[in-house]
Amino acid sequence: MKRVVEAFHVAKGSEKAIGLVQVALVIAVVVGTIAITKIIRLTGDNGPGYSSTQAGLVVDVFLPKAASHTPRLEITGEVSARAGVALTPQVGGRVVSVSPKLEPGALVEAGEVLFTIEPRDYELALEQAEAEVAAAESDLLQTRANADNFIRDWKRVFPDKPAPALVAKEPQVQALEARLKAAKAAAERAKLNLARTRFSVDYPARIVASSVERGQLAAAGVSYGSLYATDSLRITAGIAPKDLARLQLDVGDKVRISDEFGASEDAVASITQLGGVLDSRTRLQDVIIALPEGHTLVPGTFATVELSGHAQDNIYKLPISALATATSVWRVKNTKLEDIAVDVVDIDNDHVYVRAFDVADGVVISEVPTSFVARSVTIRKAIRAEGASGDAS
Repeated sequence: MKRVVEAFHVAKGSEKAIGLVQVALVIAVVVGTIAITKIIRLTGDNGPGYSSTQAGLVVDVFLPKAASHTPRLEITGEVSARAGVALTPQVGGRVVSVSPKLEPGALVEAGEVLFTIEPRDYELALEQAEAEVAAAESDLLQTRANADNFIRDWKRVFPDKPAPALVAKEPQVQALEARLKAAKAAAERAKLNLARTRFSVDYPARIVASSVERGQLAAAGVSYGSLYATDSLRITAGIAPKDLARLQLDVGDKVRISDEFGASEDAVASITQLGGVLDSRTRLQDVIIALPEGHTLVPGTFATVELSGHAQDNIYKLPISALATATSVWRVKNTKLEDIAVDVVDIDNDHVYVRAFDVADGVVISEVPTSFVARSVTIRKAIRAEGASGDAS
């Protein structure tokens, strides 16, 4: 029993010693951490971009040179025809012939006959109308001859008095003149209907769809397909109003176009119209571009349009990193940072183009933490644009 009690006291003493050792190790780790932190603060590097005093900021600046710049912008548009035209005959009848070109995608020349309707009924109608004209002319000629005879008889009896209208048969002559005029109009209409049996368009066109076939009974005023004029194709692209104003575009300005597949060479075209309203969904304004002669684009093709504005003088070309916000930059003046609003005229992946302004000691192109705005600034490096005045440090 005595040995058991002694063993218990020995074990309890050992646990207490281990606990003391653990506490001592924790205290040593804490003290070591504090000491290392103090050493780093006293002798360690302050890191890039900050001065050794913690009070200032080290920045890189850019010294730009004013020059002329032509702003550019790429937008995407879609090729479309000004309007589709229905294949609608103006007269009805049996189709007796169809052009081999009356197929979707086919190009047809101006005046080329696309299909023909049986003309015999219209030929007979024209013959009848011409006969009516001949009869009216004959009756009018006979009546005028009779009127002349009555007038001569009247003058023999009453040489000093003009012949009355009834004696001169003026009502009959006027009625026959009206009849002749109506007969001639009917003959012209019959001739026109006969010509309309040969369906054609008076401009170069491309067929979109057709359901005309020989033997088919076509009705006047019914659509049997569609086509579009090849000279009516244009590109319609949307542009933000601010970009339109920035580029100062107007009707007649030249643009460069390329198709989405790269199947055709780039071409130069002209702006023919600027939209008068904004799209209610995209809030963009239409730019309408007429396609040049010889193009191979078809409706539905997407095209890239490169717009070039008018050259503008006194423009700074800054690195894109100079922008603090979309419309402002930082500049250094008398060792202080200043937030300056700029008028952006163009922007690309690497540069922003702004109207010239007072850059003072330079435009900041390195990062500026907002907490350092009110502190003094040290210029580490000044990068000078080629040909800019002043020395780069």
